[in-house]
Amino acid sequence: MTISKIHGWSRFLLIGALLAVVPAARAQEEGGMTLDEEFARLAEEIPGFGGLYLDKEGTTHVYLMDLSRARDVQHLGERVEVHQGEYDFRDLFAWKDEVRPLLAQRGAVFLDIDEQRNRLLFGVESDALKTFDSELQDFLRGTKAPPEAVIVESAEPIVPTELLTDRIRPVPGGVQIQNENSGTCTLGVNAIRLGAEGFVTASHCTKTRSVVEGTLFYQNTVGPFNFVGTETVDPAFFTGGSCPAGKKCRLSDAAFVQYFSATFSDGGSIANPILCGITSGPLSVNPAQPRLPVTGFTFGSPQVGSLVTKVGRTTGCTWGPTQNTCLDSNVINTNITMLCQNRVTAGALPGDSGSPVFWNLGDEATLLGILWGSNISGTSFVYSPWLYVHAELGGLITPDLQ
Repeated sequence: MTISKIHGWSRFLLIGALLAVVPAARAQEEGGMTLDEEFARLAEEIPGFGGLYLDKEGTTHVYLMDLSRARDVQHLGERVEVHQGEYDFRDLFAWKDEVRPLLAQRGAVFLDIDEQRNRLLFGVESDALKTFDSELQDFLRGTKAPPEAVIVESAEPIVPTELLTDRIRPVPGGVQIQNENSGTCTLGVNAIRLGAEGFVTASHCTKTRSVVEGTLFYQNTVGPFNFVGTETVDPAFFTGGSCPAGKKCRLSDAAFVQYFSATFSDGGSIANPILCGITSGPLSVNPAQPRLPVTGFTFGSPQVGSLVTKVGRTTGCTWGPTQNTCLDSNVINTNITMLCQNRVTAGALPGDSGSPVFWNLGDEATLLGILWGSNISGTSFVYSPWLYVHAELGGLITPDLQ
């Protein structure tokens, strides 16, 4: 699919216009084109065409070297304004190839054909502007591109967008993990148990719930270079006492996985998505603050109505009010009852099991527990309070606080 610089309805208008001037058979033979290729092809049909762009009002602005051909471009938008162009788009397209080697120079961020200015544009980090411009002028002497056709401007570096489903090292809470059978869950929180670095996730994310079988875990997906740890603690169910007759019970759906190497742990940090929603949020991590430090935990329980947050690999960051506390919950299609759990009116779906649940204090988090289930519609989730996670996993387990 062509990645367009023109959005929405205007993209379809442009394609329709190009189809009007480019024979269908030729377009089919050529296959998909980039937008730059489409504009270069359009300049073959309308010599002197220098590119176009849309303003905020939806007006299409077209550059032409020969303004007498204005009638030839009126079909390129609902409202078209024509401007004097200095360069044919075919030349800009060819010159872009000629100057592309300069992307290897220090500080270069991007190279583009700037349709709004009928020029080539280099984006360069501010501290390298002077050196880059000098190198550019030397380089252009060996090309057909005139110096006046190339603009150099300051630009911030472009960093890859990190997703909760990506392979991330060191590993924070809230990101995707898989067990050796490719079952997908979320890493809850990094923790230390009896001096061993590891993490907590949901017990049912192991091969067998509440049985220690040494399940192998990977981050993000099963693969030879993604192995991160082995299940070492997964407490058994109990019966009798407060557990209803005919049921088997636990106080936390939690297991401890010991890291293969302590260097995998990102300590007390949770991946921090770019924003939170009520039912779901984007999986993109906020580049401005990619990690939310866990600075504390509580053995208490939020009051009903208290707002809490979770981060999971399926629905991202969601938040909402506490709906129930110390809820005894049956697990569907099993004889398992989870005692004294908390429920929150916020989104969660399969794959979010194991997610950290916390109070979001803006730039830090107080850990509340580990998510293990949601209602069928995905509009509320249930989590095990940290008090019971801590107690069932051995009492000496603590989140790896920052």
